[in-house]
Amino acid sequence: MELRARMRIAACVAALGLSAVSATLLVACGGTAGSSSAPSSPVPVVYTAADDGATVEASVGEQFTVTLEENPTTGYSWDMIAGPGLTQVGDKFVAPSPSPSPLMGAGGTHLWVFRADEAGTLTLTGRYVRPWEEDGKSAADFSLTIVSID
Repeated sequence: MELRARMRIAACVAALGLSAVSATLLVACGGTAGSSSAPSSPVPVVYTAADDGATVEASVGEQFTVTLEENPTTGYSWDMIAGPGLTQVGDKFVAPSPSPSPLMGAGGTHLWVFRADEAGTLTLTGRYVRPWEEDGKSAADFSLTIVSID
């Protein structure tokens, strides 16, 4: 299976897991997972490898998450570049689950949280590279265009 297909599958699995964790935290913190008469908080927006090349909308001040498959044991890592008007506010690597047994060299998922700070057309790009290699060739690329509105 090619790298992009594996990245899409892992990113979808990670996004589902992130949604389940978010719902659990919401309930644990006194929120409700079902409907209620209280105003609901915004649903976290998560973009994955499947959104590569997409144009999306965000309000100024809105945060969104990007999740991409990453396997640091291969030497590759994502080099994410937030263009002007975007601020990275979170960065976390989630290793694969150790159960039933951890696989040696198994990759995980990298999650970044960004905030749109300005109105306009903003860009986020990423390259999956081995930082020490001089040729600078990437094994995969990711880009997202964000149309930010007031």
